[in-house]
Amino acid sequence: MRILILVFHFPPISGGGSVVSFDLASTFAELGHDVTVLVPDLEWKGERYEPKINSKINVIRVETPSRSNLKLAARRCYPNLKRKGEELGRKEKFDFVFTIFHPFHLVPYAAVSCGKSLGIPVMVKIDDAVYEKSSGLKVIQRRIEKIYSSKTLNDANILFVSNPDTRDLVSSYYKVPKERIRIIPNGVNLSLFHIHNSERKRIVVFSGMMYYHRGLDILLEASAKVVTKLPDSKFVLLGEGPELVRLRGEVKKKNLTSNVEFKGWVERSFIPSYLASSAIGIGPLRCTNVTKNVLPIKVLEYMASSLPILAVKGTLTNDVLINGYNGYIIENSDELAKKIIELLENEKVRQEMGLKSAEMASRFDWRNIVQTIINEYEKIKNQ
Repeated sequence: MRILILVFHFPPISGGGSVVSFDLASTFAELGHDVTVLVPDLEWKGERYEPKINSKINVIRVETPSRSNLKLAARRCYPNLKRKGEELGRKEKFDFVFTIFHPFHLVPYAAVSCGKSLGIPVMVKIDDAVYEKSSGLKVIQRRIEKIYSSKTLNDANILFVSNPDTRDLVSSYYKVPKERIRIIPNGVNLSLFHIHNSERKRIVVFSGMMYYHRGLDILLEASAKVVTKLPDSKFVLLGEGPELVRLRGEVKKKNLTSNVEFKGWVERSFIPSYLASSAIGIGPLRCTNVTKNVLPIKVLEYMASSLPILAVKGTLTNDVLINGYNGYIIENSDELAKKIIELLENEKVRQEMGLKSAEMASRFDWRNIVQTIINEYEKIKNQ
């Protein structure tokens, strides 16, 4: 098949969005399909993610106004992406259009417009359905964005969300009929991660962007209690973000500099090694509109690395974290500290939970996810 993918984040941009976009495109290609990826041509000044791209993937970077300002480019990318997609579609005869939704940008709006113009199905993957609550002038901006998002999602043929709660949210918030929403989780490339490692240390690891909604301040509160009980324990935080400076200050204030390490941005190829040497993976520790019932890529990577998971109640669904089975659901920093200590002191329980995480991760292999997407396209085609 010939597949047209439109996304906002793609290498060399770093971050979870680019990882998902790249992994999806790569898996389509590995399964033998010809993939064309349209992305806005953005001026990226951050750390670069530069994986090897499959020869069956053709990446086309489309001229975008305000390319050096991501917020403006996110809203101004629509016309050129739509025009380029239609131009290519008339030549290449794509079977379907695939895109990834976020209310921040108008790439899915361009994708749906292309599909309608070319008369081919459009399938939309939704990772982040809504924003956090806004105030002031942003409330007006969010209302306008919601109009575009609602039109986009209602005009698509099929929507993919990671769980029933997100399906209910998308249906009620954007007025999309539930029968057009399918439940397909995020995926992980299992081959990159190490299931067995006999040299795991007393390391608690977090991987990802450091936003307030991730709750890393709660982790630091717990770390002070853990270090008092287990002075040799370490907390390794991989990634950057707007909370980094504040969190560094908290570590100094709590005299934890010898136990808490901020690694900053880490090249993606090194992440599996960090996870392989760790004992516990930290998921979301604050429940918000952004983190409720989501499936972060980092959590799947923890699982693929045989790590028990700790996350706050209301964030991870029970197909990812089963309390007492492959980790623990906690409610506050005291409980988080207690569970970290319990796991670090009991290697047998830690290993058993880690292996259960790895077993659960097998159903999230990208090949299974992509094949399900293709099966949904076949159903549309045969209607």
